[in-house]
Amino acid sequence: MTRPAKRARLSESADEISMSNSPAKEDKHSLFTTWAKERGVEIHNVAPQQLPGRGLGLMTTAPIKSGSRMIFIPEKAMFKPDTATIKRSTLDRASPQAKLAISALAKFSAPASDLRTWEATWPTKQDFAASMPLLWPPELLEHLPPAVLPPFERQKADYARDWEAVSPVCEQRGWDEVVFRYYWCIVNSRSFHWKPSAGRAGSMVLCPFVDYMNHGPTGSGCYVAQNGKGYEVTAERDYDAGEEVLATYGAHSNDKLLVHYGFICASPMQHASPDDEIRLDHAVIPHLSEETKSQLQDVGFLGGYALLPSEYPCDRTDSAKKANGCAAKCRQPWDICFKTQVAVRAVLLTANEWEYFVSNGEDLSGDKSAAVRKWLQPHLQSLRTEAIEKQGQLEKLGEAIKEEHALAASMLRERWSQISVHLGHYIDSDPQT
Repeated sequence: MTRPAKRARLSESADEISMSNSPAKEDKHSLFTTWAKERGVEIHNVAPQQLPGRGLGLMTTAPIKSGSRMIFIPEKAMFKPDTATIKRSTLDRASPQAKLAISALAKFSAPASDLRTWEATWPTKQDFAASMPLLWPPELLEHLPPAVLPPFERQKADYARDWEAVSPVCEQRGWDEVVFRYYWCIVNSRSFHWKPSAGRAGSMVLCPFVDYMNHGPTGSGCYVAQNGKGYEVTAERDYDAGEEVLATYGAHSNDKLLVHYGFICASPMQHASPDDEIRLDHAVIPHLSEETKSQLQDVGFLGGYALLPSEYPCDRTDSAKKANGCAAKCRQPWDICFKTQVAVRAVLLTANEWEYFVSNGEDLSGDKSAAVRKWLQPHLQSLRTEAIEKQGQLEKLGEAIKEEHALAASMLRERWSQISVHLGHYIDSDPQT
């Protein structure tokens, strides 16, 4: 797994948000642990630890039984939007993310703020610039896979809207956009939604210590849930001492993880993330007639086509499953989703045959899967060829680009590699075997 910038600092440059009264580098995490406990955070048998070549993670310090509480963040320890700042700045109609970001900017950057102890454990501006597409230069953005563009464009629009809302306040207070954008990225990648007891409005919040946890795919992490008094992290399996504790940020594909968190999960052939997908709109929609597209639009099946990992019984030993964070089942053969099946059949079948498949999920007269595969083959091969070419381009770019963008080029190359490998598996596989 490529380690997320959300949790791990990639650099310790002097050019960062932390000020001169920040904790010393060598003990900032132990100081923050003490700071968090003083504010009521419960921490049981886990601690932050540097992972060789992978940044920072949360590790167990002793065996933990399934169902045991590992961390508890009481409501009083959370950082919430500052209602006084928001009201004084007339930001009542700003987005929840903008409200929390401007509140964090106001409170964390204050010279005497004790929140600096927490902030010292966060990623730096350089970390975000290295990992977040929102901050990449054009020569990198032109290599984004097509499926990354929709969530990326939405994020750009969200940020532009939020900056427009807060820029008058920032100008009045002497805060430039670079500083606001840093806190916006912190909120974007580390926040939780807190819904308090009945009668009180919910909000986005930051939770200390729990934000040390790295992401794991569905089924590989611990259980993070809100109760009436705060957020609780519970073990979903037994842990030995020295294991990394993962949390699932959501059932996100690597395309969305890259945009919102600045990392992607590894996706080997036989043990791919169950949450990943290879989007096929770029390969399929241009080859549909206008009539077919209209037909699919009418039933809600135009777009959203994907190659998905399918389940198969895992042949790993129990110890290997545990070491690799496997779910009950692993994923191996990638296959097209139902929407793709519907779209291609709209090209190949009569109206009656197609309507029967849409309603029943099976063909009216004989299985048409082979015909669907045959129609898709040249279009998916074109996408596979594009992915292979992009890998070569990024290999050359990585040799020439500035050092601070080497990670970005590497992640893009890995994502295009995943696309080519899994498309190749589908194209080359025999469905009869």
